[in-house]
Amino acid sequence: MKPAAAGLYVHFPFCRRKCPYCHFYSLPAETAGIRPRVEAWRKGIAAEAALFRSGRSVAGSAVHETPLVFDTLYLGGGTPSLADPGDVARLKDDLAGRLPLQPLEFTLEANPSGPENEERSDSARFRGWIRAGVTRLSVGAQSFDDGVLRVLGRPASADRTVSFVRRARDAGFDSLSLDLMAGVPGETPRSWDRTLDAVRLLRPDHVSLYFLENVEGLPLEKVLREHPVDEDAAVDAFERAADALAETGLRRYEISSFALPGKECRHNFKYWRYEPFLGLGPSAASHIGAKRWSNAAGFEEWRAGTAAGAVPPAEIVELDPESAAREALAAGLRLVEGIDLESFAGRFGFRPDERLRPAIESLGRDGLIVLSSGILRIPKDKLLISNAILSRLL
Repeated sequence: MKPAAAGLYVHFPFCRRKCPYCHFYSLPAETAGIRPRVEAWRKGIAAEAALFRSGRSVAGSAVHETPLVFDTLYLGGGTPSLADPGDVARLKDDLAGRLPLQPLEFTLEANPSGPENEERSDSARFRGWIRAGVTRLSVGAQSFDDGVLRVLGRPASADRTVSFVRRARDAGFDSLSLDLMAGVPGETPRSWDRTLDAVRLLRPDHVSLYFLENVEGLPLEKVLREHPVDEDAAVDAFERAADALAETGLRRYEISSFALPGKECRHNFKYWRYEPFLGLGPSAASHIGAKRWSNAAGFEEWRAGTAAGAVPPAEIVELDPESAAREALAAGLRLVEGIDLESFAGRFGFRPDERLRPAIESLGRDGLIVLSSGILRIPKDKLLISNAILSRLL
């Protein structure tokens, strides 16, 4: 059986400090004391990869039923840029020795945080990451306005982020992505213009553009209650950004993703095209075959599990064919390209335009979905209301 191309995500669970809007699992770790913890994390990742390959992980026999080759590697967090280039190189070697790893893309998430005197070491770290095999750098900029950055609790100034990105370019990164956030309390048309001007100046290859949301139970929730964001203004900011990105050659290819041709994130396509992916590390999620699971979100619990030969899961879901098909439909309609109905039928045994005909016809009359030449898609100018569209479709 020909191996299926899959994505490999590795979660780095340490940050200098937790941002008040972040819901991803992370632990604060001072730079001076992080070395032993990074080493313990790397050994745990190697052990978990070996468990998966042996079939003794949560995936059970899935690895044997569906031979995989991992053609993308994504190191997310947390703040993976706290890891030294040597750590990253050893991690990749550990993984390649335990899994069929042939990455066409290796993304590392980076934050331009730290004291200003660290700028002198930026170039050395960038070159080291490139030598370790990293091909794509994803920078958590969020904004290029210092007032907005303070609201978000970001440790780096706008100028620091600009210099960080420029040094990454100078060191040789030719695939560079920026994360930006719209709808932040205190954001104004002028502050948003500063962010868009910086993007025009830096000319990234890719931008991920998000709204500030899902902050229930997080420190920033109080700020949002006291200073609610005007949703119409946030949508307007998003649309202005989309226009500005188009002017620099970045085309929208997913609800929140913009890229130069050929610079789309290969790894994220795994999620949207409903392809298999494996997640390693505390809180990491996986989906292979009919099984979806996530690791427990606790570093010491996860570490003990890797040593004992049984990583504790937070959740295991066995998907029936109908549920899997609906998930694939919802994920694929996030993409501007939409869903090829014949290919979908080949995977799931039915064509959505036949089974869901009344809903598709109703949405089509309202201009909310397009069915043409065997492709089902949401119009680009309606992607921001895709959740409402999917609720009618599914």
